[in-house]
Amino acid sequence: MILITHAETKKAPPRLLSDTGRAQAGDLAGIITDSMGGDFRIQKAVSSPAVRCIETALIVLDTLAADTLRRLDTDPRLMAAKEPMESDQLHRALVDYGCDGMLICQHADLANALPKRDTIPHTADGWFQIRPVVCLLDWEPDRNFEENRILRLLGPGGIPLLSPESPSDTPLLG
Repeated sequence: MILITHAETKKAPPRLLSDTGRAQAGDLAGIITDSMGGDFRIQKAVSSPAVRCIETALIVLDTLAADTLRRLDTDPRLMAAKEPMESDQLHRALVDYGCDGMLICQHADLANALPKRDTIPHTADGWFQIRPVVCLLDWEPDRNFEENRILRLLGPGGIPLLSPESPSDTPLLG
């Protein structure tokens, strides 16, 4: 499961990506490829309905979408709210959409929904303070959510935010 936060935005509505944000979104595809292997392709994608998330996802999909991917779904459960996302909200979305090769694009409140959220740096009040963030999550629908593992958590430029739970620096697939 690949979870990403949107890239940097312009300050004024409709909060489109800034020039820096478009470059960051383009870099996300390389970060994902480095982690998953050169042959990896996204099989299914879902995003928050926010323009900044859709735009980030589309830039990543331009490079990494499988030939069979025909749409980007949106889900209002992935919208940012006044309170950070809870793990049960994320778990329900994963149950509804989860499959191998899945990409989910959402907001910085992802930090509060991840397993072991208390150990994640660069967060405040449940929100990532940096973006974009890539989280590679070893997730199983029947597993207690807190028992799922964050395989990699990467910040801008692919900088590791946590020590990987995967014992190898080689791609996770391939």
